[in-house]
Amino acid sequence: MAKRTDREGPVQQAVVEYLRMVMPDAMVVHVRNEINKRGVGFAIELARAKRRGVVTGFPDIVVLPFSTVGPLFLEVKAPGGYPGKTQKAVHDDLRRLGYHVGVVRSIDDVRDCLQQWGVGFIEKTGLRGTI
Repeated sequence: MAKRTDREGPVQQAVVEYLRMVMPDAMVVHVRNEINKRGVGFAIELARAKRRGVVTGFPDIVVLPFSTVGPLFLEVKAPGGYPGKTQKAVHDDLRRLGYHVGVVRSIDDVRDCLQQWGVGFIEKTGLRGTI
């Protein structure tokens, strides 16, 4: 079986690094919610993970800014990628609860979300660009 190329991982790493740089007082957390999808024990592993609190479709990154805006949720996708049905449902649930949820594929997307949500961040001149 051919090894699958991780197109999302580098984007996610760059997004986390960017957020930690421009929002130094915020807590930026990756929510590890993937399950090994191979092997005989997949169903058992999935059931165990759900009992422990894994929510299928939960956004990849949670940002807890030093402000009254509340937590921010970011779903990271590789360029051209889109959230699946389960992810969209979770995003809709979070929005109904009054939270900000964004799908990002680049640093520019992150910047646009922060600006749209009115979240303060400090960006040095010349940093603008995409991943």
